[in-house]
Amino acid sequence: MKIEKPRIPSYLEEQTEFHKMVEEEPYLQGLSFKNCLIREPELSCLHLDGIVFENVCFEDCNFLNIDMIDVIFENCEFNNVVFSDGAIHRTIFKTCRAMGTQFIDCVLHNIQYIECNLHYANFSGSRYKQTIYKKCDIGSSSFIQCEFKKTLFEHCSLVDSEFYNTSLDGMNFATSEIDGIGVTQDLLKGAIVSTDQALQLVKLLGLIVDETELE
Repeated sequence: MKIEKPRIPSYLEEQTEFHKMVEEEPYLQGLSFKNCLIREPELSCLHLDGIVFENVCFEDCNFLNIDMIDVIFENCEFNNVVFSDGAIHRTIFKTCRAMGTQFIDCVLHNIQYIECNLHYANFSGSRYKQTIYKKCDIGSSSFIQCEFKKTLFEHCSLVDSEFYNTSLDGMNFATSEIDGIGVTQDLLKGAIVSTDQALQLVKLLGLIVDETELE
């Protein structure tokens, strides 16, 4: 699957005063932030365009209705951060710690989550297109009432995550861990799983598997 990468300008102006800049204008473009702390408890309708965040700690940030395009987060940490109701396009989250981060009711197009810790994250109500989770821990997370189009989970942990009221038709979980996954039975049709995973899912349907026949 082809995913469009962020279109980052060849020159980025390095900054550290994030709060001061967004107070003046909640539209940031062509900037780089490194090795700093960002705390924004009330900042809605922020627009980020062509921005790179590296080794940045986001703490107690409410980015409700954020609009992001062509953004890279690398080695960043997110503590109590909300991206809900956001529109996020051509963005990469790489080796980030984002436990419990909220992406509720977002539009996510051409997104890459690479080797991230997304345990307890909430993606419920979000609409996906051309998005990949690669080698991520997404255990105990929520994907309730999501819409998936061209979305991949590669070598991820989805243990105890919830996909209730979400169609899994065409979704490939074969390389990921799905122990304890929660699904809506009527919407499980068409999901692609390994043989071992199929046995786990059969039990969700209330069937009893005679595993002696498999020995």
